[in-house]
Amino acid sequence: MPTNMLKQEAINAIRASYQLLRTEKNLSPMNHRVTDSLTHLVRTLTRCQSPELAKFLLDAPELAVERENLPVLCGIAECEMEKFWAKHLIGRPVCDLAEFWYFPEYTELCQAELDLFKTRKFDRISFLGAGALPLTAFLLARHCPQSKVICVDFDEEACALAEQLSRKIGLKEQVSVERMDALQYMPGENELVICASLLQGREQVYKNLQSHNCALLVRDAEGPYQYLYKAAELPAVTSFREIAKTQVDARRINTSRYFERAAEWMENARAA
Repeated sequence: MPTNMLKQEAINAIRASYQLLRTEKNLSPMNHRVTDSLTHLVRTLTRCQSPELAKFLLDAPELAVERENLPVLCGIAECEMEKFWAKHLIGRPVCDLAEFWYFPEYTELCQAELDLFKTRKFDRISFLGAGALPLTAFLLARHCPQSKVICVDFDEEACALAEQLSRKIGLKEQVSVERMDALQYMPGENELVICASLLQGREQVYKNLQSHNCALLVRDAEGPYQYLYKAAELPAVTSFREIAKTQVDARRINTSRYFERAAEWMENARAA
């Protein structure tokens, strides 16, 4: 498709999704108009990954309102989707996580993240902003059986559903759920802390973590995907050093950045 035609298609998809989401009261998968619109938006943005198209869409003044507000609405829709699917899976005689619409994308994302810290073995892995359907936690529990996995979220319903799911799929002993503000979470020794893409107050979370012996993984959004998620705030370089990141890939929406404490990184570099 010629570039100009794809530009217009992307503009139309962004505007249409924003107008729909801001006027609909039900943003859950029960509303097929919302589901169809977001599916089309994601597919369109996936085709707009060239540097030229990405720059055009992010700089377009006519999309300034959508750039600021659409990710917020998409976040609400994602939370509703996770609750919907958590309830669906809990109610099934056999709980198969692969039924979830975006299971392949989460599998790809988790594998890419595992590659970022494959030389490290963590005693604990915490997932801040885990939500009702913490697929990341479940997948990591299976890939890292030596690690205790902790899901943290402030939403009471989301925590209750996540706990039921962990029990349903036989991971209750390895995956625990804690209802609390992420700002209050204190990691243990040799822990990996994962910040979800929808986590609020990340800058303060980073400040709270800088005095702890933990590593950090931050989910980010780049290019046109910033119409789905806001770009992540990143920790100060004096506290955490970025060690590796995933690349933009059509198989997954988020990119991920892996950090280690700056002092620890310098000690390892000197030892090497």
